[in-house]
Amino acid sequence: MLYVTFVVQILIMLGFPVALWLLLRQRSGVTWGLIGAGTFSFIASQVVHLPLNWALGLLGGGRGVALWPMSLMALVAGLSAGVCEEMARYLVLRFWRREARSWMRGVAFGAGHGGMEALLLGLLVAVNFVAMVALRGIDPSLLGLSGEALEQVQAQLDAYWSLPWYLPLLGGLERVSAITVQIALSLLVLRAFTRQNLGWLLAAIGVHAMVDGVAVSLAGLGWSALALEGVVLIFALGGLALILTFRPSRCISESGC
Repeated sequence: MLYVTFVVQILIMLGFPVALWLLLRQRSGVTWGLIGAGTFSFIASQVVHLPLNWALGLLGGGRGVALWPMSLMALVAGLSAGVCEEMARYLVLRFWRREARSWMRGVAFGAGHGGMEALLLGLLVAVNFVAMVALRGIDPSLLGLSGEALEQVQAQLDAYWSLPWYLPLLGGLERVSAITVQIALSLLVLRAFTRQNLGWLLAAIGVHAMVDGVAVSLAGLGWSALALEGVVLIFALGGLALILTFRPSRCISESGC
């Protein structure tokens, strides 16, 4: 059963963003360039975000912010993600995609940003799954490993294949929720331009920091995966509410949005 749910997870993580992009193209006529700008904004944010997290000690472990109390570490982790991703969105919309000022174009831009995140994570999950399937069929000692290294590989294999069958499905659904939140955040940043008020950018940073910070904090407190996904779903419903709230009345097509 675990084989099936991992495959379904990968299909969701890779298929949902692409299906969403195609739907937006078909229904609203937004360009691939605008969706691509959203994907670029995510990649650009990670060029800064990942080195920053490493410098802070959030990556690599055992140093820096990672040694702080959980609440403070979660706050810094959330702010790191919020500042890097929302500033990347803002800069792309400010200096490159200046035409993206409508609700539908904001949705497409956010779908590109969140969709690229889902695709990259989905590829990582797929590569890891293939590796674990291959390793499960052989004796790890045949890889030339011995001692502690062999024990670590065997422990990783045992932990991977002893996961509850539903966990991969939760991971796939989490990406759907995350894309919803990313679209809402993009619309918040967009309002910094349409309302000429940088307070909306600060709001996007704050919301992003809260979402990520809460997730990190609850995971650190040992909440179960099922409970964590319930919290993520609540955030996604909040994001959906924002998306619908910002949607202009009688918005049917790109020309009317």
